Amino acid sequence: MNSNCSSESPARDPWAALCHPETGLASPKPNLSARVLLLAAHPDDETIGASTILTRLPDVTVVFLTDGAPRDPKFWSPDARGSRDDYARLRWQEAISALSLAGIPPERIVCLGAVDQDAIFAVPALVAWFSALLHQLRPDILLTHPYEGGHPDHDAAALIAHLAIRNLKCESESTTIPQLIEMTSYHVREGSCATGKFLPYEAQSLPELVIQLSTEGRARKDAMLARYSSQRHLLQNFDSDSERFRLAPRYDFRRPPHPGKLWYECLGWPTTGARWRELATEAVRQFQVELCV
Repeated sequence: MNSNCSSESPARDPWAALCHPETGLASPKPNLSARVLLLAAHPDDETIGASTILTRLPDVTVVFLTDGAPRDPKFWSPDARGSRDDYARLRWQEAISALSLAGIPPERIVCLGAVDQDAIFAVPALVAWFSALLHQLRPDILLTHPYEGGHPDHDAAALIAHLAIRNLKCESESTTIPQLIEMTSYHVREGSCATGKFLPYEAQSLPELVIQLSTEGRARKDAMLARYSSQRHLLQNFDSDSERFRLAPRYDFRRPPHPGKLWYECLGWPTTGARWRELATEAVRQFQVELCV
């Protein structure tokens, strides 16, 4: 475990509690009571990035931003049959099965229903729906993706999380605000897809909590990922040896996360980084007008 975490008291700081060497996430017998709301862009992202959170904390709710089914069938799994709705149902069923291995029942799994690859086009509605969940569940930790240009929906999840927290802050001065924590996803590095590590924020490495999974932890994560059988050709690019977490920096979503092509631009996907940022800038502007800024 990287011990370069918060120095605050674990009783007041959920991040410090996660990092605590004796009772935190990396300890043999964690003693953690934080309520976690995990916002994942797609079914399987939650297991890739945060199987330790899913299996070692007692109160986790998982929210999927999208249904995991793109509009264009060329992006579907070879296992997909029938319509886009049929494919979305398959992704949902896989998620229910995978998360059952972490002890998370269907009533603690929510899908906001955006179309895979298209979440940025529905940000205002998604922020409203997700803000309502934040208000209802009052989590101590909001866990989601970093903004790093790997997938437009990962970046949309980061944007929506930041806007929803801003929304919550405007409700009342007495409102408890969750700590925004990130799990790793993927991004481009030297022309290839880099997984399992964060893109340095503004050329600096932020303090991280690094969890080396035990033999049992790796086996459990592998079993969960195996339930996403339709994604097996993609999941083979991710290992189960470690997981990393960090406090989310304050992003400027009007700017690209790094110079050069983003990973989804390298893949030739329909949405470009410039178009994504145009929509993100409009969403930020809209919420600055509507909220107490």
